[in-house]
Amino acid sequence: MIRALLALGVLLCALPAAAVLAPISLDGDFTDWSALAPLADDAGDDTGPVDWGRIWAANDENFLYLRFETGAEVQPDEQQNMRLYLDTDMNAGTGTSYGGIGADLVWEFGWRQGDFRGTYVEHADVGLLMAPTVSSTEFEVALSRSALPNGSTPLFPGNQVRFLLRDMDSGDVAPSTGAAVYTFAAGSEPVPSLTLARWDPSHLRIATWNIQNDGLFDGGSAEAAQNRILDAIDPDVLMINEAWNHSASQVATQIGVLLPGTAWNAVKLDGGNVIVSRFPIQQSWEIDPGYRLTAALLDLGAEQEKDLLVISCHWRCCTADADRQNEADAVIGFLRDARAAGGVITLPEGTPVVLAGDLNLVGWRQQLLTLLTGDIQDEATYGPDAAPDWDGSDFSVPPSRHPDLRADYTWRNDFSDFYPGLLDWICYTGSALELHNHMVLETRTMTSANLALHGLQRYDVTDAGDHAPRYADFTLAGPVSDVPPL
Repeated sequence: MIRALLALGVLLCALPAAAVLAPISLDGDFTDWSALAPLADDAGDDTGPVDWGRIWAANDENFLYLRFETGAEVQPDEQQNMRLYLDTDMNAGTGTSYGGIGADLVWEFGWRQGDFRGTYVEHADVGLLMAPTVSSTEFEVALSRSALPNGSTPLFPGNQVRFLLRDMDSGDVAPSTGAAVYTFAAGSEPVPSLTLARWDPSHLRIATWNIQNDGLFDGGSAEAAQNRILDAIDPDVLMINEAWNHSASQVATQIGVLLPGTAWNAVKLDGGNVIVSRFPIQQSWEIDPGYRLTAALLDLGAEQEKDLLVISCHWRCCTADADRQNEADAVIGFLRDARAAGGVITLPEGTPVVLAGDLNLVGWRQQLLTLLTGDIQDEATYGPDAAPDWDGSDFSVPPSRHPDLRADYTWRNDFSDFYPGLLDWICYTGSALELHNHMVLETRTMTSANLALHGLQRYDVTDAGDHAPRYADFTLAGPVSDVPPL
């Protein structure tokens, strides 16, 4: 009887899971998985740093999606030893033999590399996306259904796959018995194309763009691509990162070449950020000397009841978590001071605030939590905690995606082993601003029709720099008036 039950358990583990056609967005927000049943629940069977929990799978016509819980906070791309064993031809005799399957793809998340039937592969070879970019206790992963990892062999030759997750440090394997089996659902989940234009000409458009290494002045094909992109975006305020060796006036002049017809105002106080604005700049502040944090107060005109405070950020890169934490703490301290009488700056109550820039959020998520919630870590230096918004709430963040892809990454280098990631952010005070159109303008994932509609070319983003620009449209909460004519 016991043997029969064990055999039945193994059989049930091997049964194909119900196919799930779902419009999953690769953005680190898991609400679009809420109606899906997990394939397995492995929580509580291990005491190591990673104890796999629930596992889900879904697909559309372009991607296989996986979601998994880790039981501990880990980074997606380093400082861990999590592996995915994926058998894509359902043949135990091909690929790497492990756990009763033949894994055609073995992916090492923490080393950002994989093995496809003996061929070394990186994320671009399998179309891998992973979110969130910062540390978490759960992740979602996408793999391209059209990938040819070795240049000729399809990653997914059939309509069924099976897989295992293994942590090399704790030894935990999920599912605990047998492999998870998934059958692709037929059909499609088309991505609705987003229009780049303002929904209303009166909306205030704020954009952020890391134009790599003074690339605004590269000329040639870079300038042509920047021109097309800026024509399509047509911002009122543009926060530029990496203008290392050019002054504010030089940047304003070049923006005037690309977007003529406006007298652009600009300020540069730190090492590389320039705030460029159609509106007059009343005051500006370097938030924490030694870091790239600049704030400016913009005069939106007599018809608006309030000015606008914008903060341009370019936080430290890579493994500099301590520096990024200081930068997050400094921003919250500055905003706390701005809301109180006296100090460096005193704003009228309800003054809208928009923060934008390349935050390089690739490490531990505490830096992001500090920025969003006001939870300062170094209170001895930067003062007590303070919620970013006037009403005591968190910063709001536009849930932006690409015009034609359900993904939010703003940086992707197909020749780097680092995964595409959400590095560039926009945060705003939701009590004082109403959000309208918003997106990440990644041209490589746009449809040909949408590119043509907006006068763009597929590789404009990579010709112009190494980040995709991001923008959002706002109106001030309360009476709304027109922004200056374009």
